[in-house]
Amino acid sequence: MGLGVNILGMAITAQDAIYVVLLFVVLIVFLATVGINRISILRIRKRAREAQEISTIMQHTLDINKNYVLKLDVQKRHATNLRGHLFPDEGMGYEESFDIIHPDDRAIYRNFILQMVKEGKSTGSCLFRWDMSGHQHLGDWHYMRDQGVVEYSRDKDKNPTNLFCTLTDETEYFLKESEKNELTDKYKKMFEQSIVGLALYDKNGRLMNANQKMREILKFQGEDDPYYFGTSLYDLPTFRNLSNHNQVEDLYFCTKSVIIERGVNCFTELRTHPIYDENGKLFYISFSIRDVTQERELYLQNRQNDLEMQRAKEEIQQYETELQYLMDTCNMRFFRTSLADKTCTFYKRLDTPERQMSFEQLTEHFVDSPFRSGLMDFANYFSVRRSDLTNMHPLFHEGEELQWNYIDSVPLFNAEGQLEGTYGIVRNVTDLIQKQEQLKLETERANDSGRMKSVFMANMTHEIRTPLNSIVGFSDVLPLMSTPEEKREIVRVIMNNCDMLLRLINDILAISQLDDGGIRIEPHQVDFAKAFDDICESLKERVQEPGVEFIKDNPYHTLVTTIDNGRIQQVITNLVTNAVKYTHQGHIKTGYRYENDGLYIYCEDTGEGIPKEAQGKIFERFVKLNDFVQGTGLGLSICKAITDACRGQIGVISEGKDKGSTFWFWIPCEVKSEE
Repeated sequence: MGLGVNILGMAITAQDAIYVVLLFVVLIVFLATVGINRISILRIRKRAREAQEISTIMQHTLDINKNYVLKLDVQKRHATNLRGHLFPDEGMGYEESFDIIHPDDRAIYRNFILQMVKEGKSTGSCLFRWDMSGHQHLGDWHYMRDQGVVEYSRDKDKNPTNLFCTLTDETEYFLKESEKNELTDKYKKMFEQSIVGLALYDKNGRLMNANQKMREILKFQGEDDPYYFGTSLYDLPTFRNLSNHNQVEDLYFCTKSVIIERGVNCFTELRTHPIYDENGKLFYISFSIRDVTQERELYLQNRQNDLEMQRAKEEIQQYETELQYLMDTCNMRFFRTSLADKTCTFYKRLDTPERQMSFEQLTEHFVDSPFRSGLMDFANYFSVRRSDLTNMHPLFHEGEELQWNYIDSVPLFNAEGQLEGTYGIVRNVTDLIQKQEQLKLETERANDSGRMKSVFMANMTHEIRTPLNSIVGFSDVLPLMSTPEEKREIVRVIMNNCDMLLRLINDILAISQLDDGGIRIEPHQVDFAKAFDDICESLKERVQEPGVEFIKDNPYHTLVTTIDNGRIQQVITNLVTNAVKYTHQGHIKTGYRYENDGLYIYCEDTGEGIPKEAQGKIFERFVKLNDFVQGTGLGLSICKAITDACRGQIGVISEGKDKGSTFWFWIPCEVKSEE
């Protein structure tokens, strides 16, 4: 009995132990569950904070970049704002939004939407212009960058449900880019259109770029000439002893540039300028060059002209010295008149009277002089100083011959200011007058020579400056033109002035050849019929007056002869150019024919015509019938010099002013074949 009780007691104890274990296990499971839940909650809170931070960052990013977020419901075709106020609060229909997009960009944006929605692209980008004034249509266009993301449904077909668009306003960027490109284009055009050769080298002296003028002066062979692009600036002959990598300075000098490899041999004006960065280190080297060969030739010619003028002045000075000598050694008398006695006394010496005569006797000696009538009204006429060269009978010897006397009379007043008489000198200048006549001829000849040179230099300065000013001025204006039509008009004006400047220089060179010994004629065989057609095609472009017609008269298909075709074309060009200046209505006709064993070439116009009295001198140098018409007055004189050198003739036919004129010239030649 006691044993049973103990056994039962042990059984109860074991059961309690099991309950305790189970309770302990349940407690552990509960604590583990609570811990896991706690950890999950903490992770969720952490992720929520991270999501909030990401949302805040994205919000700030959208604010900083001025972004707009839109939602396009694909099924309803309706767009609403998610960020910003690009649309009204109630949203806007898909088709309606196209009215606010720039007309030129609507097709671009429509294709972007179709690619995203229809073609299954999940993301995409598009750039278009949006009117920020909305339906007011004020044209406040902003460049918008659209980054699109497509949201699909969860069905098997995955149909697009929404299109989320993030729009970034890139207007400021595009304006800056446009301004930058415009500025770049402007300086690029200025660089290319400069009348001075320009180039840019890097710090090592390697050529980076050169404008067209530079390529013309230095005779580039091809776009990337290996000689210039492969040779350092420091190794070029001109700069070899002036610059190096360690010392680059501003240089400005004139020199004779000789580059044997490219056949360059001319006088140039050079300038280099180092360009440094913000740290003071050499970055680029700018280089400019200007061909001054022709200017130097003009300078030398001017210098020669100055020497000739100096010699002419010296000759005039010599004549004046001789005249002074004649005046010092001539037969001179002093005289004194008395108003009270009405007498005039002459002195060979100051203390010895040579002759005395009354006013009445003196009057009889004058042939035609103001002194004759002045003696009748002595008080009024001789109250001031009088000088006169008069022709009169001899005063100091008998004879019928007339002589020239120069009389210089000075009034003589007493203390009360009353006229008492006069005193002065009388000089027999008959021989001197003859000398002066000779001197006058020589002086006029020298003055004409100096005047012609002065007129030539003045005309050249004016005529050359006029097209240069137009070229430079319109070149500066050209980059500012906005339409192609305006640019073409400016380019046309520049080309016309370039052509005008070229003709002036050709005239100057032709005159220089005349002064250096005449124009050289070099005949060669040429088909003049074809050459005439070619020159007429070029000359036709110069006739730009709306009411003037250019007519070509070429009676031959082939006319082979031996002439200096370049000189003949120079004469034709000058005649047609001259006709263009004076013809504003009607026609300009040029043609030729073979007659009298030579070429007869003519230029007929309906212009202002030439007066009869002016036709004899129009082929002289510097003659211009109208000073308001541009030109140097050298063209026709050059034409005459060429025809004379060809042993030909030149002339003009004109009925007078406003009757038109016909210039012609005939050149002897032998025809080889004609058709």
